[in-house]
Amino acid sequence: MRWTAKLAKGGFTPVVSVFLEHYARMKPPLTTPEAMLVIQLMSFKWDDSMPWPAFKTLAKRMGISATAVRNHARSLDTRKKYLVRHKRVGQPNLFDLAPLFAALEKVQAIENDRKTAGQKNLQRVGA
Repeated sequence: MRWTAKLAKGGFTPVVSVFLEHYARMKPPLTTPEAMLVIQLMSFKWDDSMPWPAFKTLAKRMGISATAVRNHARSLDTRKKYLVRHKRVGQPNLFDLAPLFAALEKVQAIENDRKTAGQKNLQRVGA
């Protein structure tokens, strides 16, 4: 276990490495607060369903105002197209992360192609 057993007892959120390695270099890039919002949303995502934490809950966890969280979500939704917010009356939004997942899968495919090309070049040099 990477975290101590005592810490992990309270729960943990897995984050894929491709996200951590590339969020700031994606096109368009995510800011660090936007990346933290994604990680917070993932902590509420237990299956294929969309997470639905309240902005107030996210704000408290991130140590920022609910307005700031809304602004980060709006940026990821309307400007960067990595998130789709499904607004609900009297209930928290549903947050659809499928566009971000698709973008990350493209980044992953490009990285895999680069690694494969690099390995082929090394094989040619060594032959």
